[in-house]
Amino acid sequence: MDTQTEFDAQENSSASEQNQIAATLEKILDLQNKNSRQLVQSLRENVNFQNQVRQGMQRELDALKEQQRGEQLTPILKAIATVYVEYKKILSDEAVPRRSRRTLSLMFDELEDILAEYDAEIFTSAVGETRRPLLTKIVNTVMTDDKNLHNTIAKSRRPGVIRNGRPLYREFVDVYVFDANAGTPVRKSEAVRSE
Repeated sequence: MDTQTEFDAQENSSASEQNQIAATLEKILDLQNKNSRQLVQSLRENVNFQNQVRQGMQRELDALKEQQRGEQLTPILKAIATVYVEYKKILSDEAVPRRSRRTLSLMFDELEDILAEYDAEIFTSAVGETRRPLLTKIVNTVMTDDKNLHNTIAKSRRPGVIRNGRPLYREFVDVYVFDANAGTPVRKSEAVRSE
């Protein structure tokens, strides 16, 4: 073999090795780019997942705080509502001195403010309004010959207190009851006394 042929063979071998090295480097570079893209994608997904978990946990924490706040305060608010409704009638008693009445009035205003601060609402049903069974307690029934008045409010005796649609103190009411034989409205309690 002559030197030129040997040189050409070495050169071909060297070019072939360089091509293999270049091809291998290109494959490595492609794999590295692919890995980099997958890593970036994984990091984005991880950040999104962490944000979703964090937001979900924050919502749950807020809901639990709200629930805990409401459940812990409900017995206290019921007691305040009871005191407010049952004893506010003292203000209309003439036997209570004027100065004491003024002090009591301020106290009941404070109780009303406390109830309002925690979303409790004092309510009184209007005459003729349909009775709401969960929020009212019947004291007396009033017989009527008008079908349209059946199960409606005849008189509100004491206001009620509700919070988030649930009663803290039920309203005391008189209710109309239909009786075809009733000519004029007569209270059931009065009818019993007259017999």
